[in-house]
Amino acid sequence: MASAQTSTAETTPAARSARHGIIAMYGLESFGTGAFTSVQIVFFTQVLDRSPEQTSTALSTASFVALALILPFGRLADRFDRRLLLGLMNAAVALFLLGYVLPPSVVTFFVTTALVVLFQRLIGPIRAAVIAELFPVNRVALRAATYVAHNIGFSLGSLFAAGALLLVGGDGVFRTLLLINVATFAVCVLIVLRLPSTRPEPVEPGQRRGWAALKDRPFVVATVANTFGSLHDAALFVGLPLWLLHRTNGPGWGVPAIIALNCVLVVALQVRLSKGTDTVRDAARRQWYGTLVMGVGCALLVFTGGRLNPLSWTLLTAAVVLMTISEITQSAGAWGLSFNLADERRMSEYQSLFGFGLNVQEVVGPVLVTALVLAVPYGLGWLVLAAIVLLPVGVATRLLHRWAPAGGTA
Repeated sequence: MASAQTSTAETTPAARSARHGIIAMYGLESFGTGAFTSVQIVFFTQVLDRSPEQTSTALSTASFVALALILPFGRLADRFDRRLLLGLMNAAVALFLLGYVLPPSVVTFFVTTALVVLFQRLIGPIRAAVIAELFPVNRVALRAATYVAHNIGFSLGSLFAAGALLLVGGDGVFRTLLLINVATFAVCVLIVLRLPSTRPEPVEPGQRRGWAALKDRPFVVATVANTFGSLHDAALFVGLPLWLLHRTNGPGWGVPAIIALNCVLVVALQVRLSKGTDTVRDAARRQWYGTLVMGVGCALLVFTGGRLNPLSWTLLTAAVVLMTISEITQSAGAWGLSFNLADERRMSEYQSLFGFGLNVQEVVGPVLVTALVLAVPYGLGWLVLAAIVLLPVGVATRLLHRWAPAGGTA
């Protein structure tokens, strides 16, 4: 009865308005981020006159700072109104982005980059916790819709930036794109403030000590599995372009074609293929299926090296489709696990641990995939990558099936 009442509550006009607001927030934020990040390296090096070494060091340092702070921040966030905290964090990103228009100096550049990257990484787990609290029944469905909005927004933002540079050009365009990014985060603050208040169930003072998420064996296993399973991201957006450009005679337009095909498939299939992850077993099974699909895509790429012909073009296209389906289904299963296994009272802490795993993949994944794709001869690096992904996810799936009840969500 309680579940039915909760489900009904999520279909009220207020709930629908909140749902649309959350989706719009993801789309707007990703539009601004896509518009700026697609040109930020050029902006840093040509407008701010930062060297490539300074740029890469600043971005890498910022990523490691985010890794160090994401877990403590998530644990602290569970003591506050998550909606208000999310609004403050969006406002902070908008404010810190303005640091790039200050008089340029190395110190300002490093501090600004560290703060921007840190708060952008911290926003993700809090947004997930807000979704979990406001929509306890339809969490994965809403998360899938936000993922579609993110892809559409980021693609449109990147296209907008490319068009602005092509038609207008000049240093002023870079600053305009930066200010657009600032504006989108500011609008997100207004959207967040219109959401219902989120006040998590308080944790008893005696239970606040320690790291509950790190001691939760099933959740840690799910987090590790997602860290490996999400390597489809590095494979698709780093490995495949490098393979196409350096191990085949493929044209340069093949790289944006891969990204465009991925975006179209995600928009068309993400919501549909995210259904059926309501229990731990179903979510683990969906993640495993997505990982298997990635393994097949990696196997096909072994036969596409060298001079491309109609058959290898077909295999290459099939691999892009399979890796995109892997991205869709593995992500849906991972979201289901991250919500179903989490302690509702510590949702921010649990989502921060899950986000920590994703951030590790974002830091290590491109380096690992690049080494395998370019250094291992005869394309066998793709098979090594498949094994690296399949083994831990397979073990995790068996463990989660053993620990989870046949029905229910935990």
